[in-house]
Amino acid sequence: MLLSLTDEFRRIRCLRHEDVPVLMAWDDDPDLFQLTGKKFRRDDNQKDWWNHLVRDRSRLMFGIVNDGGRLIGDVELLQILWRAGEAEIRISIGDKSCWNRGYGTQALQEAVVAAFHFLSLHRVYLRVRVDNPRAIRSYEKVGFRAVARLQATGRLAGYADLRLMEITRAHYLPMVARA
Repeated sequence: MLLSLTDEFRRIRCLRHEDVPVLMAWDDDPDLFQLTGKKFRRDDNQKDWWNHLVRDRSRLMFGIVNDGGRLIGDVELLQILWRAGEAEIRISIGDKSCWNRGYGTQALQEAVVAAFHFLSLHRVYLRVRVDNPRAIRSYEKVGFRAVARLQATGRLAGYADLRLMEITRAHYLPMVARA
């Protein structure tokens, strides 16, 4: 699903079809795979993947850009449950030269704003490896709180356990008002 964004966002923009080859290249990076798993299957072709993304009402994906507007990563709301008003969020800075510069935290803040204000969701959650303190700090800066510890399964099986974190609209809006 695509969402039209306004100029108020500095770090995220609508994902474009021409971004897909870059995302696919990042998906093959072993360091990124260890942290986030894979987005693409070996048999995915760019056109089919893009067409599926555009039609899928349970997913919304944004590109993350640096100050020059260059694509450096992506953030995705997935498993969107419209009636329950919740979604999972996943973020990845694919350009390693942009790690540790605050881009991910800023992009995550903007994606949470989109989730709560434009999509009217009530809860956004994520799963993060417990041995990824950089990501956990970023999530906590945005306002995510740990709610559970999970055993890693699926694409992350065999790696560190996961921490389930969430942020709710009721918790987020007062934080924004205080800022």
